Amino acid sequence: MAYSAWIPQVRSVLRVSSGALALAGVTLLSSACFDRVSNAELREALVELVADGQVMAFENEIVELTTSFTIGDGVAAVAEEIRAFVESQLPCSTVTVEGAHLELDFGELGDACEYNGHTFAGVIELDLTGDADSITVDHMFTGVTNGEVTLDGAKQVVWTTKSRAIATDYAWKTDERAVEGTSERVQTLLDPDAGVRGGIEINGARQWTGESGDWELSIDGVEIRWMDPIPQAGQYTLTIPRGNQLSLSFTRIDEDTIEAVIAVGARTRVFHVNSAGGVSDESAG
Repeated sequence: MAYSAWIPQVRSVLRVSSGALALAGVTLLSSACFDRVSNAELREALVELVADGQVMAFENEIVELTTSFTIGDGVAAVAEEIRAFVESQLPCSTVTVEGAHLELDFGELGDACEYNGHTFAGVIELDLTGDADSITVDHMFTGVTNGEVTLDGAKQVVWTTKSRAIATDYAWKTDERAVEGTSERVQTLLDPDAGVRGGIEINGARQWTGESGDWELSIDGVEIRWMDPIPQAGQYTLTIPRGNQLSLSFTRIDEDTIEAVIAVGARTRVFHVNSAGGVSDESAG
């Protein structure tokens, strides 16, 4: 299976996830203080979610560069496929291949090496292992940046025809913050025959530590389809440094409507979101 086919659809469905978290943040900030969580903490939670979303978007963009291959071709062939794709998309980069090891050097920001409208800089090293059923890509980031976010550390992606398992352990920084974090996520096709267009289910967690403390985002059975503005099922749970939790869960009501429930302590807000992205507040009172 050639994974270049995943690229545009994966980008679309992950935007759905970001939109859902943004809905939660805006709602929380416009609400009265929920039980046991102050408005200041809610604002801080939104800032953290937005920042983490920026990092995830950059991380996913990097993964796109290393998805143009066919499982079962052998790691040497996969390495050559990745090199050909990177050189076709970023002719400004320097790609070195030694067997199953690649080094992608994007130079400095001033070199204006662009992909997807963003300037890339830094070095990514890739090590490939695999068999007839899966390919594992180990990434090592050294000063990898798009001018807004800089990554240093490791990421592993295990690809099969039906899923990809992602584990990360890296530090990231922007002009405003420096953070260390880890994550474990599995993305599975909802309908293997339909591919990514049929949607994906995400399970896992992200943990990060910065000046504000320790944060964790749990992702449980979140189902995302590219045609929907928010997930159709599942739940996000954010644990803030003080130990309190904010949750956002989803249930499909009908083909045109998804219910989103935001809960903080004993308080909840219920929203219906239609296929066009329109939002109605269904909460009592």
